[in-house]
Amino acid sequence: MKKKRISIAHVAERAGVSAMTVSRVLRGEPAVKPETRGRVVEIMREMGYVPSAAAQSLRSKNHLTQSGARLFALIFGRGTESSVTFFHDIVRGVERSSSEYGLCPIHVTMQENPHDSWLRLQTILTINSLCGALLVGEFSEKDVNFVRERARNVVIVDGPAPKADQIGSVESGNLDGSLMALDHLIHIGCRRILVLTVDPDHYFARSMTEAAAARRSSDVQIEVLYNCLTSQDAMDLVLAQWKSARRYDGIFTNDDFAVGALKALSELGVSVPGELKIVGFDDILYASFAIPSLSSIRIDKFLLGAESVRTLVSLIESPERASSIKKTIRPSLVVRDSTGGPPFSHPSEPGIRLDASRAASLD
Repeated sequence: MKKKRISIAHVAERAGVSAMTVSRVLRGEPAVKPETRGRVVEIMREMGYVPSAAAQSLRSKNHLTQSGARLFALIFGRGTESSVTFFHDIVRGVERSSSEYGLCPIHVTMQENPHDSWLRLQTILTINSLCGALLVGEFSEKDVNFVRERARNVVIVDGPAPKADQIGSVESGNLDGSLMALDHLIHIGCRRILVLTVDPDHYFARSMTEAAAARRSSDVQIEVLYNCLTSQDAMDLVLAQWKSARRYDGIFTNDDFAVGALKALSELGVSVPGELKIVGFDDILYASFAIPSLSSIRIDKFLLGAESVRTLVSLIESPERASSIKKTIRPSLVVRDSTGGPPFSHPSEPGIRLDASRAASLD
């Protein structure tokens, strides 16, 4: 005997609400009270209700809903695992914003082996109901084009975006943040600064290198060391520099590497912030728990993830807008014990900055 199909009307009757309220729950509309949403969802589960994408698309005047596509690929680039806490907060923002739009991300991480990565991309991008893809981290132009040919709407998150139509980007203010960190160290008297960063071709390393070049002067020496990939690497590099009689009064690196640097300095008997001051980047959860607590450049990682989903939705809902949408999450400086100086006010304020040439497309 054929099982009777459960409709919205059946759910509404059991929940004691209108069919329109059930529809609003399905669309993830924030106007529905949390207790009502919870009751409706629980009854859907009890009754075995399965939403009909076709029916929803017929009822909706919204382009996103009309497309019937609710899944999108959330693809992490190679190397993102080296800063797990940073990217975890991005995922939280993606998940929250996705639920508001009734979307569902499918996570996949690129592998070191390019063949394995290609197979993973092929698998996820053959899903017919994909409405787009978020590419988190750094990707080659070849990879971006490969995804774009199959996913239609693409947003680059916290990575460099190629100049192409229909590709949006939401970036961290890496250069502004790097300048902010160095300005703080210089402001509190540091004149021999060590910068620890990743591969020199990485977009974050390029920002740190550019900032170092901008702030280097006859009075301020700034040395940049590359290919630091883990906290252990940072610890080993600092120990090696001291062993070779190199001395510094300031260090700038990301938070994960700063933890390794702090351990090395503790072993060397170098007091922080007495003899040397450190500024990190990312303001991860553990920055405030380090000993001493770590001054850091804060990027609102949750906002970074949430804005990436909003940008994807903008591309989906307005496919006629061929120009790219570019947003930058502004950094801010959090002063803690590792620099020990007075609070430092930098002219940049946290928030979202839109590329001036793109802002009109978001009105």
